[in-house]
Amino acid sequence: MAEETKSNEKKAKKRTNKLTNARIKKEIEFLTPMFAGIDDEDKKSLVNSLVEEAAFLKVACFQAKEELKKEGLTTETKNASQKFIKAHPSTAIYEKYARQYTQIINQLIEYLPPKEKKKVSKLAALRDE
Repeated sequence: MAEETKSNEKKAKKRTNKLTNARIKKEIEFLTPMFAGIDDEDKKSLVNSLVEEAAFLKVACFQAKEELKKEGLTTETKNASQKFIKAHPSTAIYEKYARQYTQIINQLIEYLPPKEKKKVSKLAALRDE
């Protein structure tokens, strides 16, 4: 019995929480300027909600990835007298959130405003030829 409590203490490591409001806000601040050229208010509110969701998912994926790097892809589980190895819970979280993040980013790409062509003077155009 004493051996079991020692092994449980080892497993109960304190996990650092990387899913913080500061990290999410930083990601939102990174994505938001890309959509500054959207004039339609309805589109802008839709894009802002997608940006917030994408920021959360990216930070959540980052945390799951860090846990996987630290603890490995598999974990040992005890069920009564049986021991078996199964996938780490963070693998399912990472897979699900990464898929959702990819879908949201693809939606956001569709809302990116077209880039304006830089105006080149005739003299510069001749020089570049």
